[in-house]
Amino acid sequence: MTGTPQTTKKRRRPPLSCTECRRRKVRCDRIRPCGQCVAHGSKLCTYEESCAEIQRPRKAIVREAVDSSADTLTPSTTKSPSGGTSGRTVQEIQLRSDEPAAPAEEQSDRNENAHRESQSHTSSHCLISRVGSGPIHATLSKTRLFGNGHWMSTIPLVEGLPMLGAISYHTTMFSRTVNHEPDSSIVDAVAQCKQLARGIKKQLPSRSPLPAGIHHSFPNRLLMDELVQIYFSTFESCYRILHLPSFQTDYQNFLQQPEAAHPSAVVKLSLIMSLAGALHSDPALRHELSVQAQSWIQISQTWLSAPFEKDRLTIDGIQIHCLLLLSRQVNRIGPDLVWISAGSLVRMAMQMGLHQDPNDLGPMSLLQKELRRRLWYTILEINVQAALDSGMPPTIAVSDYGTQPPSSFLDDELENVNQQESSTKMIPTPTSFQCLLASSLPLRIEAAKLINSLQEGPSYDHVLRVGSELTSICRNAAAFLDNHAAFGEGSSTTGFPHSWCDHLHRRFLLCLHLPYAVQANQNPLYSYSLKVCLEAGLDLVSLLENDTYRRLLLVGGGMFRDIITQVGLVIFIELMTQLESDSSTSAKKRNRARREPLIADARKVVRYAHDRVRYGETNVRSYLFLCMAMAQVEALLEGLSTKEAIINAARDCLTVCHGILESMAGKSMSHRTIDPNLGSWTYHDMAPTPTVVNGDFDFLNDGDIDFGFLDSCFFQQWIDQTMV
Repeated sequence: MTGTPQTTKKRRRPPLSCTECRRRKVRCDRIRPCGQCVAHGSKLCTYEESCAEIQRPRKAIVREAVDSSADTLTPSTTKSPSGGTSGRTVQEIQLRSDEPAAPAEEQSDRNENAHRESQSHTSSHCLISRVGSGPIHATLSKTRLFGNGHWMSTIPLVEGLPMLGAISYHTTMFSRTVNHEPDSSIVDAVAQCKQLARGIKKQLPSRSPLPAGIHHSFPNRLLMDELVQIYFSTFESCYRILHLPSFQTDYQNFLQQPEAAHPSAVVKLSLIMSLAGALHSDPALRHELSVQAQSWIQISQTWLSAPFEKDRLTIDGIQIHCLLLLSRQVNRIGPDLVWISAGSLVRMAMQMGLHQDPNDLGPMSLLQKELRRRLWYTILEINVQAALDSGMPPTIAVSDYGTQPPSSFLDDELENVNQQESSTKMIPTPTSFQCLLASSLPLRIEAAKLINSLQEGPSYDHVLRVGSELTSICRNAAAFLDNHAAFGEGSSTTGFPHSWCDHLHRRFLLCLHLPYAVQANQNPLYSYSLKVCLEAGLDLVSLLENDTYRRLLLVGGGMFRDIITQVGLVIFIELMTQLESDSSTSAKKRNRARREPLIADARKVVRYAHDRVRYGETNVRSYLFLCMAMAQVEALLEGLSTKEAIINAARDCLTVCHGILESMAGKSMSHRTIDPNLGSWTYHDMAPTPTVVNGDFDFLNDGDIDFGFLDSCFFQQWIDQTMV
């Protein structure tokens, strides 16, 4: 050949930047709307859709996902290390959504936080298939995941039909804002309709604004710093809700400009202070913060309860919901009904696809993946613990989700670590507590179903099998916690987190065997259950030795009060059984030294019940029951009349409780003055029609638990014994 060589035409790379950034030739962060358009005040930030099939190695996908949050999920086929093609594909439908974009000021705030990139999901609809475990028949739209029953799922079904090919093509072209002759008039008309639709939706009632002066109700900077540190070194150990670097960015922005801070960041900060305030070492500050926490929790509850639940389907909304449910338990605001709200939280998370592993949902950064996994397992933990407290079964089964457990990466590592790096660490980290809880979650869900089953009770053999597995888990957890403590990461890490993790495990073993333990005196077959309950109960009593965790057990409701309701009962049953087995007074005196440790633990529980009343517990039945039980034990030890001892103990107990409650009532009246910083805001001004996740919880503050089974059974049995 003598002619000039033919130039090979290069294939154009599909554009990822928005049209305005390409026109201005500036870097685009690929968020909708992008930061450049927000900064220049551009109202139209649009992206060209592409359905070209692109093949690229997995590392390229990872790098792109970490560097930026692409606003469209590019259809891709990833190659395996062996050179073959893996099973995961993402097929994108070229249909633009007419949902309104978030306000520019909100989006500009969110650009600063990597974890909020997950809220900027594509507005296209994707049919997703997972690697190895079969396809996920779902449609991903923005932050929501739909099954085939949703109307959006019909769009992928008709995409490839030849008879609709022309319509699909023109629909895609009409959705673009770049004029293409001769369709420019139609494109303009579509854009105008979208703009009008956004305006109409903005006029609909949405999330209410926060009180203008809420930041004035916050404490000083030094105390806020201390409370934030307390929260992250305690509650965040087992319930992984927030990403520390992202929160610190929000927190610094709030400190610099409180009035301009994003509302979600303000709500998170208020709930963090509501939680950490209960653990502060200063009693006066604890009381002051507990009073203020009532307002912060109510404001957060109302702000979260937007008329349209779609407004809550964001990572921020899930995080706030988790913090809110935990705050309600810690501050005793409807703690016994958290299970109802936890069910709503589970459904919100499933609607966002948190119950499916992020690896099956298209390209994401490691931060986004780990945040979704951490939140999902936190939600599962909240759900199973609340189910146990409420006497109801968990609202989800293990077969209902496929999300892998979170890794043990530290928060600082999530933005820098290579995704191909193994997440298994030989050295325990603060994130390892959630990993430990996640490993035992399936068994604890099964145990909760057995404990709270409303049908015919399980066989004792089944209880023994599950109990044996729970015992093994508790033993392994104890070994892990001892190993974790050996690294000496400080009291904030080795104290409270260890106690909480141990508590979250052992209470299931206690509740599983308790119905059989109380029958051990009549049926020796159940003596093993009494032994197991006693060991688990004494382990829970030992949690009172940690000062920080003791503060939580003094003020908390729900799962934080089972020491006085279950452990105390088991200890006194064991003491009664031992004392009744002694044939003479001399035998009781001879065995007293051997029983002294158990008697000392019984006194600890009675003292703990008294202190709970002092710290705001309004239900005095538990304390009354324990006082009478302690009096009966001491009377039996000394050979005195149990009837007289029980009556005197009851009289003294009620006198003490009456004085405490009278003083508490006077203080409660004095604190009913309106906070001047929140004086223009009331709950009823903001609250829409009550739903499961919004409502006035004032009627729940008493937190009464029906001890009828104690009145009719144990009280009467002991009184009958003393009358003989």
